[in-house]
Amino acid sequence: MNNNEQIKLTLPINAAYVSAARLTASSVANRLNFDIEEIEDIKVAVSEACAYIIRENSFNSNGDFKIEFDLSADKIKITLSIEVNDNKFEVDDAEMSLLVIKAVMDSFSVNCENGIFNMIIEKKHIQTSFDS
Repeated sequence: MNNNEQIKLTLPINAAYVSAARLTASSVANRLNFDIEEIEDIKVAVSEACAYIIRENSFNSNGDFKIEFDLSADKIKITLSIEVNDNKFEVDDAEMSLLVIKAVMDSFSVNCENGIFNMIIEKKHIQTSFDS
């Protein structure tokens, strides 16, 4: 694998396409040799992040959101972003999807700047003696 690789998806705000995001997440995590449990955590986090984006933007049903997978030797960083009308987009930290993401990923953050809402999640790869 090159030092850093990036995969970008643009998906409609429609729950029917969450499976495409999950499949991509699974594929890239597998490429980085994450174990089965880590891959499942990543898939769950991506599903919950997509569900949150779709739920919070259902009024914008003709819009799209973007998912970027940044791959490096020791981690996967996933950024979900969507254009919003207001930089005061509020996040409810007690919302179930966000609690699930925080539980299964190593890092979680959200920000809203210049009309773009970003959710960033990361999972670090734990090297084992079996990894090559």
